[in-house]
Amino acid sequence: MPVTLQQEIVIEVIRRALSGQDHRDVVVDKIDETFVRETFAFFEKVVLAKVRNEYITDDWYKEHFLNESTDKSSIAWNSGLNLKTIGNKRKTQRKDVVIEEALQHHDKFIELIDSLRDEDIDIDLSLTLRNVTVHLTLNESIVVINALAVRRAAIRGGAWSAIGKQVEGPLMETLCRLFEVNPTNFTHALAYDGSLREVDFYLLPPDGSQAKCEVKLMGSGNPESADAVIARDSKVFVASTLSDTNTTQLDILGILWTELQTKKGFLRFKETLRNLGIPHSELPIKADYTAEIERAIKATFAV
Repeated sequence: MPVTLQQEIVIEVIRRALSGQDHRDVVVDKIDETFVRETFAFFEKVVLAKVRNEYITDDWYKEHFLNESTDKSSIAWNSGLNLKTIGNKRKTQRKDVVIEEALQHHDKFIELIDSLRDEDIDIDLSLTLRNVTVHLTLNESIVVINALAVRRAAIRGGAWSAIGKQVEGPLMETLCRLFEVNPTNFTHALAYDGSLREVDFYLLPPDGSQAKCEVKLMGSGNPESADAVIARDSKVFVASTLSDTNTTQLDILGILWTELQTKKGFLRFKETLRNLGIPHSELPIKADYTAEIERAIKATFAV
């Protein structure tokens, strides 16, 4: 089965995490690529919107970018807001409410620009599409820049969240495959009542118990680490980096942890397997485990 672009990103994050490297560049590159594509598409729409207006008025932006025919997320972004912000404020994300909030915020933002602008400063942003050039005033330029800033923030948040969720299960399975754990001793989707809950992974010891696993690819010393494990009653914790405080707290709680972003950090996972009584193979002591990591990745993604 061919690997999709999204899977390629997930695989590269896993490859770097297990190699003790920082995985963040992979996600940042994806954010940059998505943002540049969005920017080009947005600028093209801006040019077309201005060209199509026989009479250019201050309302052209609202008419083209804050209207009923545009999707909710774009309406919010175009006004300089995030859809989640509107939802938190109004307790709903109905399209009519989003449009109302977007129009109000757009007008307030224009008023803010007018109140703060320096008459000695002006901006003339020129955009050219297929030899057609339009010019944006200071107000219009700042509105467009603000809309792009909100877009990047949304893309960034969405990318980290999506990649994190898609990496968790495959990362745990790849760890298991590294130590040749039998597939009967782990699962992606199992809860005590048999429902499909939002759980990263379960290790299944031979005694019939179920060890809930938590994965966090985060920065060093993140205070969320041990708190997340406690809240979800997890037995196993795998993270990219952990502080001394994190590891001490996890040890006190009896939680089995693995810190990946250290030299051969993934090897500590065998202690987790040993403590749970899960049969596994020992990896030979060597300087480089690239071949073993690639073997485990191929087994996980069947590539």
